[in-house]
Amino acid sequence: MRRIAPLALVLALLGPTAFGCVCPAGASAQAVPANFFGMMINGPLDSPKTDLMAEEGVMRAAGVESQRIPFNWDLIQSDRDEPPDWSDIDRKVLAAAANGMSVLGLVVGSPAWASTHPGTPLSPPKDPAAYGDFMRLCIARYGPFGTFWSEHPEVPAIPIRAWQVWNEPNLSAYFSVQPFAKPYVRLLRAARNAIKAADPGATVVMAGLANFSWSDLERLYKAHVKGLFDIAAVHPFSGFPANSVKIVRYNRRVMDRYGDRRKPIWLTELTWTSAKGKTKNIHNWETTESGQAKRLAKGYELYVKARRKLRLQRIYWYTWAGYDSPPNSFDYSGLRHSDADGHFSDKPALAAFRAITKRYER
Repeated sequence: MRRIAPLALVLALLGPTAFGCVCPAGASAQAVPANFFGMMINGPLDSPKTDLMAEEGVMRAAGVESQRIPFNWDLIQSDRDEPPDWSDIDRKVLAAAANGMSVLGLVVGSPAWASTHPGTPLSPPKDPAAYGDFMRLCIARYGPFGTFWSEHPEVPAIPIRAWQVWNEPNLSAYFSVQPFAKPYVRLLRAARNAIKAADPGATVVMAGLANFSWSDLERLYKAHVKGLFDIAAVHPFSGFPANSVKIVRYNRRVMDRYGDRRKPIWLTELTWTSAKGKTKNIHNWETTESGQAKRLAKGYELYVKARRKLRLQRIYWYTWAGYDSPPNSFDYSGLRHSDADGHFSDKPALAAFRAITKRYER
């Protein structure tokens, strides 16, 4: 879920160091685990003009194994007295299952009736238990015994077993209550209790943290987040791939220091954008389409090389497709371009992504 560019402060702090040493072309010895190569599902894929089933077939052929799908609580359950509207999620989960891909459910946003700040969709709920109740509804629909699967016997059942609790709460644009640490911990605790009660084998993924993520992760530990999550998540945005890896390394050190050495990390958003010359340039963040492809390739090479030391299990690229329109740089992050009529075309980054998955998937 990307609406604003990352703060320039992180990029300035890390500085424009070199791209770093990349594994030579022949060094393909270490295959990555299943579901390592994931993809964010939003933007043009939300449009009813998009042939989602066909587009996800292209995605699967490119090596994508897992999808991160936003569950916008404010849209699904806008009226607490009416049944949830699952139509948009049904469409996406159906396409994912038909193409053999697992789903990470990102549950975010509060409807006005539950919100701390009504009228602000990215406000946390005033009562975290209400968010937990919605998590139970999600699992009842898409979990191991979900009604969705009995209603759709035409696709293999691939229940959603991983749930991410909110998105970037360390940024005020995505979590309207600041300082964020204590209220987010309360939300995560309620969510974890609900998830584990509904599906004891489910995986609880902490919200991805952006910008000075390592400092904000330490704030969460000081607010007693330990024991409330199974997976930590990072959004290591930087203009340079080597510095992106450095951000994750900083997060790993914080986790190790607080006794979570064995817990894995997922990058639930990673991207470089092809917006150079089309939006405001932020400290070498934007690049050209060819530059995007090069940074993607270098970034994945570095992460594959470092994944065991980082205990890195998955990377979700942000995002599959974009409209490539100003002023938001993240709108240029897609591997594919879509026009308003739902026609898609490849960007050079897709070929780079396909080459990486072909090289490292088992």
